[in-house]
Amino acid sequence: MKGGLSRGWMEARRTVKEVLHRVKQLPLLTRLVNRVGGPLHAKGLLIWGAALMTGVLCIWEQVYATRLASEIEELQCRQEHLETEIGFLRMECVALSSRERIEEYAQERLGMSHPEPGEIIRLEDGVFSPAVRPEDLAARNDDAQTNG
Repeated sequence: MKGGLSRGWMEARRTVKEVLHRVKQLPLLTRLVNRVGGPLHAKGLLIWGAALMTGVLCIWEQVYATRLASEIEELQCRQEHLETEIGFLRMECVALSSRERIEEYAQERLGMSHPEPGEIIRLEDGVFSPAVRPEDLAARNDDAQTNG
């Protein structure tokens, strides 16, 4: 177990050395490291910089998560409002499409009324024949109603 642990530390140390070597090759950081001092100072500065960036990223993530939670809450409220409105519109649709309301509208606004028995014309096989006059059909309907 100790061998595996020390091997892991060795690999981590090697990785850190490689990263530091690559960072030192950047021109801006090379100037910064040369001004600050030796390699120990540079490592400390890089660690502080990494810690600062980690803190900034954590804070940004928290702010972003809070903003998303706020948007989710707003959208849920809007969804509830729309579902309520849909329910109201469905009830209104049922009320407006009722038979009584349609009959009332037809009588008051359109001047329509229920036909008298003599005004009803039945078509045979769903087709109105021009050779048959409506009066003849009305007479047939009257005969059918009295016989039928």
